[in-house]
Amino acid sequence: MTNNYSISIEQYPAYELIVSLYTFIYNRKLKTIDLKDQWVKETKGNLPPHLIRKLEDERWEVLHRIVLLISQCSEKETVDAFLKWFEGVSAGELYERLAPWVDTISTDLGTIRDKTVEILHEWNEYYFKNVKPAIHALLKQDAKDKQGKVGSYQPIDLIEEATNGLRIEKSDQLNRVVLIPQYHCSPVTILDFFNGIATCLYPVRNPSEFDPTKEMISALQCLGDETRLKMLLYVAEQPRTLIDLHKHFGLAKSTIHHHIAHLRREGAIRSHFMGSSTPAFYSLRKSFISKFSDDFTKLFENHGEAQV
Repeated sequence: MTNNYSISIEQYPAYELIVSLYTFIYNRKLKTIDLKDQWVKETKGNLPPHLIRKLEDERWEVLHRIVLLISQCSEKETVDAFLKWFEGVSAGELYERLAPWVDTISTDLGTIRDKTVEILHEWNEYYFKNVKPAIHALLKQDAKDKQGKVGSYQPIDLIEEATNGLRIEKSDQLNRVVLIPQYHCSPVTILDFFNGIATCLYPVRNPSEFDPTKEMISALQCLGDETRLKMLLYVAEQPRTLIDLHKHFGLAKSTIHHHIAHLRREGAIRSHFMGSSTPAFYSLRKSFISKFSDDFTKLFENHGEAQV
């Protein structure tokens, strides 16, 4: 019998420090995030030239490992406390902390640690210290709200609510999921699986930036595509894999993935994960249908009231 996994909610500034840097470095690849060209331009304007060059040259492929280290760190109430801890951890201890969870580990952990700490110190000094307090308060409050639901929600349902459609299925290999709110990479969820642990950095959007008209336009544009609507109806019949969709529609897997990604972002379908960051299959998210109908009705009702 497959045991259920436990779930914990964590919110510390060090997590957002990492996510914000990741968002800046890989902004061009992260095509669906909210913070795009204008944010990158403004951020660059506050960075010294030497740091910009360093970030452009750096292959910063260790996001998930830093997140895993933060979850194990006892000194993480502030960014400075985490960086001091990280700087003082020996290469041997880093290996011991990562080895149970990560299959492939560089043999030059000391150099990687030093370079990473240097970059994080500078990123914190020139960018992260200036992040609006309201963003930190937003993440803290959301984590508090999710923590309050841990006892009354099944872990899989709480994760789906937080991520707008990700279902992390039970498995014998999965013992714990760490849910971490993040702002900079919204609306993307960053999911990583380790040996027995999954870290899930879920998106939190600022309510002041929410525009119901734009949200409705986005949903209508998604469903207005004939292929996507047919895919949604096909998935509604029963859960489908990527291969099922590929065979049924006769489209390239990359094209199928493109359409599925649109449906997932709108919360129209669920992505089911089974011990891997690659979805095992997809299913209809029935709550999307009722929410779409309610939001559409409210949009007209509110518009009508405004005209009175």
